[in-house]
Amino acid sequence: MIYNYPHPEYFSDWEKPDFPGYKGNLVLWGAGKVGGVAAHCLKKQGIEFMAFCDIARDKWGTTFCDHKIISPEELKRNHQDAVIIITSSFHNSIEEELRKYGFTKVFDCTSLFMMIDFSSYNFWMEIDYAVRVIEQYLAAVLEQKANNQVIDQIFLNITTKCSLRCKHCSTIIPYISSPCHYNSQKILGDVTRILDALGHIRVVDFYGGEPLLHPDLPYMIKSLSEEKRIDRIYAITNGTIIPNDDLIEAMKAEKRFSMRISHYGALSTKVDTIKNILDKNCIKYEVTNYTYWDEGPKFGYLDSTEEELVSKFKHCTACNVLMIQNGKISLCSPGSVMNNMNVVSDTPSDYVDLSDNESAEELRDRILNFRARSKTGEYFKFCKYCFGNHCSQFENKVPVAEQTKELLLIDKFY
Repeated sequence: MIYNYPHPEYFSDWEKPDFPGYKGNLVLWGAGKVGGVAAHCLKKQGIEFMAFCDIARDKWGTTFCDHKIISPEELKRNHQDAVIIITSSFHNSIEEELRKYGFTKVFDCTSLFMMIDFSSYNFWMEIDYAVRVIEQYLAAVLEQKANNQVIDQIFLNITTKCSLRCKHCSTIIPYISSPCHYNSQKILGDVTRILDALGHIRVVDFYGGEPLLHPDLPYMIKSLSEEKRIDRIYAITNGTIIPNDDLIEAMKAEKRFSMRISHYGALSTKVDTIKNILDKNCIKYEVTNYTYWDEGPKFGYLDSTEEELVSKFKHCTACNVLMIQNGKISLCSPGSVMNNMNVVSDTPSDYVDLSDNESAEELRDRILNFRARSKTGEYFKFCKYCFGNHCSQFENKVPVAEQTKELLLIDKFY
């Protein structure tokens, strides 16, 4: 399979590094999903690189894609002349740190990802999964380096009900004592308000909880059929619920729709059945074949310095992605849930309330100013109580979808 990025014009005037000329002196910063695809691209071009570098201590001294993983300290000590390719969506903050370390040749992966030959590809992500990750990476780097004020995706949390109880759930489902479905009319109204303000969103994701439990999911998908300001529509399922006839018809009719099936091994008991139904009805889908999870969010009283909070926030937030839950916009999925659960005292500056009566222009300004905090480091109140280990810059590996039977408890921090 040959993949071609659909919008190469976005990067037509970007620097195209001479990676073959740096052969043997390259280090990939980030031994994760993007790094795995970058390693494949370099291999296809016959370009050897020295190692991966990663901040995660549990990776140091191990291998990834047949290359050793070194620590930032080893990189600074032994490879000061290395050429760095940042294989992480948090490009700007990482580049800033590398420049402080004295590295002068620091590049992104954009030129590697304009065309990808997936023949002989053997990284653990399935190809459709890899393509989605790469497109998200390109959107994030474009936003950060070009500062184009584009919101790439909105995640619509439509329910906190779920068929699983994953201990490390990013939306902390096992902590929610009274799960519920959110009102579909309100959700669609929020989408319209955001589109009126921003003009265009590349991807709209329905998630939860388990979105296939929401009885109005077919209606919500159908209601977006005439909305041309969206490129792609996803629903993210855990592979335990078979879609009903109404949902099948709604998915089949919406050509922009694709099902994202999170495959959690033996827990995802209906994956094969779901795939058969989707294949039969010519509905696009992706199987997200996780081999690990990043450890879920942990919360508690932290004695963090101002500098530590700013650094954590700038490394943690996805600047071009919005989380929408119960009529409020957040930049952080766990933070959105914490606010909705009343775990922290209400702080209106920590979210954008879509129920406020304002014009589309005023809402646009408020969203973009809110989003800009990921660059300025103006952190949220709940950052003071979050260990930050759930995001890609603080990852600790845990088993996929590890279950818990009991309701997990979280203190109120006020």
